[in-house]
Amino acid sequence: MVNSVQVILRLAYWYGIAVGVMNLEVDWPTGKAMTTRRMTIFSAVHNINIITLLAMLSLSDNNLKTTLSNARLLHEYFFLLITVVRNWAVMVSLVTRWVQRCRILRLWNRIIELVRERPAVVLQYRRRIIVKFVFCVLSDSMHTILELNAQRKNISFGLVVNLLMGALFTTIFNMIVVQYYIAVLQILGLYSVIHKELRLLIREAEATCLIHNRRGGVFATKCCSLADQLDNLAETHSKLQDTLGEMSQIFQIQSFSMCVVYYLSTMGTIYFSFCSILYNTTGFGSTNWGLLLIALSTIFFYADNWITINIGFHTRDHQNEVVSILSDRTLFSQELDKRLETAFENFQLQLARDPFEFYVLGLFKVERGRLMAMANSIIIHSILLVQWELNHN
Repeated sequence: MVNSVQVILRLAYWYGIAVGVMNLEVDWPTGKAMTTRRMTIFSAVHNINIITLLAMLSLSDNNLKTTLSNARLLHEYFFLLITVVRNWAVMVSLVTRWVQRCRILRLWNRIIELVRERPAVVLQYRRRIIVKFVFCVLSDSMHTILELNAQRKNISFGLVVNLLMGALFTTIFNMIVVQYYIAVLQILGLYSVIHKELRLLIREAEATCLIHNRRGGVFATKCCSLADQLDNLAETHSKLQDTLGEMSQIFQIQSFSMCVVYYLSTMGTIYFSFCSILYNTTGFGSTNWGLLLIALSTIFFYADNWITINIGFHTRDHQNEVVSILSDRTLFSQELDKRLETAFENFQLQLARDPFEFYVLGLFKVERGRLMAMANSIIIHSILLVQWELNHN
């Protein structure tokens, strides 16, 4: 299992380099990231070529302007909007990664340093890495097959180039999301290790309460040792909180782009499914195979998105679990040494003072209730699109 995780991580690294997302070089024996001249030149040339090619394709006579002028149905305008928003989201994200390159480098090395202190972290997230990899590959593959199936009656060289560019930009966006997912997953793995160590410490502290001879050196030595361990856990937890806070600042624009793209893509999936059933001559492939492809693509797309979105909620859940574990101290039958009691109180004050909250560009806080509000908004706007299509068919 560990070997398969290493293969997936290396594959994601080299694939990120191939599509131009990765502009840092990694020393795999140590896991440290660094800036090198060859990686800087390659990534810069790669990103400039992608942006230039997209601009040339968009300004050519047979692409964006022609598509916009020839569009007569609502779904044509809507799918064009999704394409434009996705492309702009990718370009802005790529530019932002260059602007934030030094901060990303420091963040990468900080996470690697924390992981190396607790190697058991790898065992905590290996299954999630494999699941994410499988659903990401299936989602991208089914999306590409679905686009080819939808346009199979109008295949031409220009259309193939546009589809390849669309697939490339989708892959770039997904690779940015994957890198964010892996970073957060390692933080969650560190949280899990802290939970286990904290539960073990609580059990040892509870056993220490049962020592009757408190005037001897055994009780004081045990309490001092537990206080030192608790201070180390509190320091590690503080580093995790700082790392999450810096990560949320670095990925502000990418998070906003991800929200917009997911919002429009979800509406587009619902609308696309309706149009594929309604029309028989638009090239959407309203056959049994076409509907099967739509169903599979939708399942893998939402599964992949949910895996990515749900990991953000787990960060708050892990912090709440730390608070819950520390609250077990109030169940002890007797008081502990004053230093150990002070260490527990300081840790609890630290959690109360610095709760982790993630805001997207200061517009809204990422929480489960907000996700339900977005889902309701998507359903309402999708119903409006379907109603308009029925009334103007």
